Amino acid sequence: MSPKFQSANAALSVSDLDRLAWSAICNWPNHTAVETVYDEIDYAELTRCFLWDKVARSIRRQAYPQQFEFEQTLLNRRSQIAPATPHPNRLKFWLKRSLRLFSTWQDVRSLPAGKLLYVPCPHPTLQTAVSTIAPLVTVITPQGGFKQISGIQTIRLPLLSDSPNLAQVKSLHQGIVAGLKELGIELIEQDAIVLHHQITQLLLRTQQIKSELSILRPDAILLFADNHFPVQSYVLVARKKGIPTIMSQHGLDCEHYCLGEAYADVISVWGKSRLQRYQDQSTWQPAKIQVNGNPEYDHLTLPTQLDRSGDYWLWATRPHRPEKCYIPSRNSQEGIQILEALLAALARSPSSHLVIKPHPLDDLELYQSYIQGHSACDRVVLSSEPVRSLFPEARVVISEDSTIGLEAMFFGKIVIHAHFAASEPVMPFVSYNAAFPGYSSKMLQMALEEVEQLSEAQQHQLFAGQRRFLEDYAGVCDGQAQARVAALIQGVLEP
Repeated sequence: MSPKFQSANAALSVSDLDRLAWSAICNWPNHTAVETVYDEIDYAELTRCFLWDKVARSIRRQAYPQQFEFEQTLLNRRSQIAPATPHPNRLKFWLKRSLRLFSTWQDVRSLPAGKLLYVPCPHPTLQTAVSTIAPLVTVITPQGGFKQISGIQTIRLPLLSDSPNLAQVKSLHQGIVAGLKELGIELIEQDAIVLHHQITQLLLRTQQIKSELSILRPDAILLFADNHFPVQSYVLVARKKGIPTIMSQHGLDCEHYCLGEAYADVISVWGKSRLQRYQDQSTWQPAKIQVNGNPEYDHLTLPTQLDRSGDYWLWATRPHRPEKCYIPSRNSQEGIQILEALLAALARSPSSHLVIKPHPLDDLELYQSYIQGHSACDRVVLSSEPVRSLFPEARVVISEDSTIGLEAMFFGKIVIHAHFAASEPVMPFVSYNAAFPGYSSKMLQMALEEVEQLSEAQQHQLFAGQRRFLEDYAGVCDGQAQARVAALIQGVLEP
């Protein structure tokens, strides 16, 4: 453990260490003389997302060395698959690969007259909004995006000969490492190497985005997020060029700190909770934040009662891979700990079955290795089906800090909030009385037993809590979210 870290932070609580990580990510430039603003764009902001996992991991390694051994094993396994130490020509190879990616774009030819909405990063959660706005304006996307929506202009852009400024890459990298070190945070060697490659990618892609927007000159840009690479580069470059950016919320805030900052000019949120979070926490205040609901929920309606039917317990995981643990109190072993608790509960309930819907970014092989050989393994299924198709037959839904918990409430399902991290949960499912707490192995197993024998009063309280949660976090569920989002976009294009 670093003596500086140990002496300065020995008495800090779990929440203090989480705050320390976020403070270091935001304030490292104050502890170095390195220039972070190039061509009016602040790369200290753009590199924050690269530090979420790395700063948290550095603190975990120093503050919780025994617990960190599990994560180190995962990191070692991945480095064997993709060695972190670069070959002397690795950077040159990476640049050529990136340039080949961009060279698939061809000259922009004539585009239809009228307002141009550019969707540079097609994302499934934007599909409904794009399909609604496409008949009204010219929507431009890279080739391959939204293939099923007609009337969209797909384009390729010319490749310029620009390459990243390697002196800036080196300066930024050294500045981050040195600034964090002044705060007592020393990045793991493997993470420092990865950070160097990420900064190279950031500078190369941001330079390309500058050219991209200069050529296209769209009237507005629509994004599914605005606070990480590469979407954040679009926002900051567009701001410099006077092009308004619109961000449509794609999920709940499932992390402490990392998702509190807004960057886009106009933001469509689902419910008032996200609106309040941006107003309270974001340094940058958008020109407009509007509560519209989620267009993807327009076919859903608020439940009229709890649905206690079902054949299995459904556990939908959040990602626990090392690169997805964004604060020190998160750890890669949390998913396995939850699985072990569920397997123990299965062993005591011979008639029960467990269906696991792993997050796409979770470690499926790790779960499989723990399930194999367990006495209840024949009653466990790892499903690749869409999670909403699994809700109807679920007797109870075990959700972590995830949008899945909210979606289960649309189906009237009883929810247990599994949260084994030492920090407070991000999602206030339990404080709303919308879910049962599963904050430890014992609590999770007790909750599974309790939900089988709910009184009428408990059912009434749970249902009322779920309705309140849906209203605050999903917004007005009236089937008109799609129309409101489209009107918001059109209002930006044609004020």
